[in-house]
Amino acid sequence: MIPKKLFIGLTGLVFLMLASCSKDQISYEAGARLKSILLYSSPDDDRPISIESEYEYDSQGRISRISSPMYDDGKIVGTISYDLYEYNSEDQLVKICNYNANLNSPTGFINLKNYFYTYSEDGKKEKELIEYPLIGSSEYTLYKYSRDKLIKAEMYGPDGILEYYTVNDYNRAGQLSKETRYGSDNKASSYIIHHYLNGLNTESETFSTHNGAEAVRRVKRTYDKNDNLITLETVELSPLSSAMSYVLKYIYFE
Repeated sequence: MIPKKLFIGLTGLVFLMLASCSKDQISYEAGARLKSILLYSSPDDDRPISIESEYEYDSQGRISRISSPMYDDGKIVGTISYDLYEYNSEDQLVKICNYNANLNSPTGFINLKNYFYTYSEDGKKEKELIEYPLIGSSEYTLYKYSRDKLIKAEMYGPDGILEYYTVNDYNRAGQLSKETRYGSDNKASSYIIHHYLNGLNTESETFSTHNGAEAVRRVKRTYDKNDNLITLETVELSPLSSAMSYVLKYIYFE
């Protein structure tokens, strides 16, 4: 599904079109820091629909804020939403606070969602707790490992009851090759197959198990010569899907 962000004005579209086209011809440094993600309706579209997100970093090079800008006639006039990132003394991400624009709030934003992360002694993420402050509700996911590989993620709803879980399989190279989602009844509802080229995840296919093995979505990824992700194209394959195909293009700090 295309993320719901405010469309950019014509002036901004032209500017972003020129900027993104010029950047597509070059490669970024290995491990370059992500600057922004642009949303397009198709791979051949030169004009972005919107800026999906912009990234900011702290003095230690860690993500500190991700925001979605608001535009008026191509100029940034505000922020639709933003996430603030917090880390512990071990440089582990421990909290993300999500804020959305709201005219009825004294600050102009309301805190809709918070993510909390806990880790094992050897640094593996064990739990993600999602809190919804306005309604006083929460849900959480537990992560299970085997031989340093994440093999299972269990999602529990507000009542603490298991709603679904995902099982991961890996290929001989140790790469994630398949993700299978099961309901609380232990029946598979869908799975994702990942394909690799030169060690990079270039394509992922999602299949629904409701009618045998029906392909419902394909995600294609392209990289620059230094292995930085440049484009992600999501193609909806099912005629019954309410989601739309879209393309994301990634811009990095030079």
